[in-house]
Amino acid sequence: MASPKKKIQIFIIILALFFSFLIFKAIESSLVYYLTVSEALEEQSPSKFKRLRVSGIVEEGSIKKNSDGSITFNITDRVKKINVKYKGEVPDIFADEVEAVVEGELINATFIAEKLFAKCPTKYEDEPETYNKVSFVK
Repeated sequence: MASPKKKIQIFIIILALFFSFLIFKAIESSLVYYLTVSEALEEQSPSKFKRLRVSGIVEEGSIKKNSDGSITFNITDRVKKINVKYKGEVPDIFADEVEAVVEGELINATFIAEKLFAKCPTKYEDEPETYNKVSFVK
């Protein structure tokens, strides 16, 4: 029969392995790959196995509202395009030619999005530096 000290050591090792496994699974499930449209459609892409975010520009004229409340549209990186299906709240600035980021899964060449983000156009850009003629020297 094993000594009490040996039993405690075995219990601590099993407990450490259990918590290591839990931490590994938590980190693995929270990872989301961020890809362009072309990267998501590549044959060796991680999109075949994982949740991901895909960034692209909404193709002009592709936004269609469905009878079930969902929308379908295409996003492109000017090289390739993905058909996206999304059901949920649509951002106010979502329109044609807007950069969008969708999060979900790629299933049979259709991206099933659970989240939709529309990037704001850059309205506020830095002004070019101008030199002021005011001098602080007496």
